[in-house]
Order: sequence, then C-alpha cells, then structure tokens
Amino acid sequence: MLKNSELALVSPCGMYCAECSAYKVKDNPELMKLLVATGLKEENLPCLGCRAVDGNCLHLDGRCEQFICVEEHGIEMCYECDDFPCSKLNPSVDRANTLPHNMKMFNQCYIQNHGVRAWIAKIPEIRKRYYTGKITFGKGPLIDNE
Repeated sequence: MLKNSELALVSPCGMYCAECSAYKVKDNPELMKLLVATGLKEENLPCLGCRAVDGNCLHLDGRCEQFICVEEHGIEMCYECDDFPCSKLNPSVDRANTLPHNMKMFNQCYIQNHGVRAWIAKIPEIRKRYYTGKITFGKGPLIDNE
C-alpha cells in the first residue's frame, strides 16, 4: 500500500504527518521558533513523518505505542487489525479543540472504505469540518456554507 513518499506520510493510526508543524517546518522556517518554544529541539526538526522515524514522534517520550502495536501485528494501518477499533483509537474530548487525534477513527474508517489516496484528497475538507464545523443534532459537523 505505501509505495511513494506521499503515502509514507500517512501514519499507521490515521494521522497525516504532512499536516504536522514539525514536518511543515522544512518549508516554513518561521515555524521553528514556535516549535522550539513548545519544547521540541531544533536539531530534531524537521520531522520526516512517523514511518521515517520508526514511530519516534518528536511529541512523545519514546516510540509511539500505536506505531509499536501496528508493527507487532504485522500490518500497515490500524483498520487492518482483527482488534480494530481498539481502545488506542477511542476518542476523548481532552484537547479536542487543538489536537487532531480525535480524527483517527474517522480517518481509519475512511481509508478502509475509500483508500489512502482518496483520504489524502479529502483531508482539507475533513480538517475544516473538524476545526470549524458546528455540530447540529442529526447532521454532524456542518461547515457554515452548507
């Protein structure tokens, strides 16, 4: 499935590393001060994506548990696992307004049903809906112009 550099930026849990500031700093040096202020070390930037760094996410102390789990199960994406969905993908409202990790379940299901390329093409809409959508009962997160 992961045959080119674009797909290599898709994390096993369903995040898109190309949207992370630690990756984007390679093309936007102005992000460096912000990232260093959050505790990341300048010498570790830019991040090349979790697959390229073998799950050693700069935002974590050590390797990502979800990355290790996928590796141990011998799969590339969480949705391929017999235990999917598991508690590692269970969403939580903690910091949902600033961390996109609550999108993992939706991302995994979308990738499973439509493929990685279709998901990558839909990321701008997914992120816009996640960060700016307004919840309406029975309709989900709607964007203002819908």
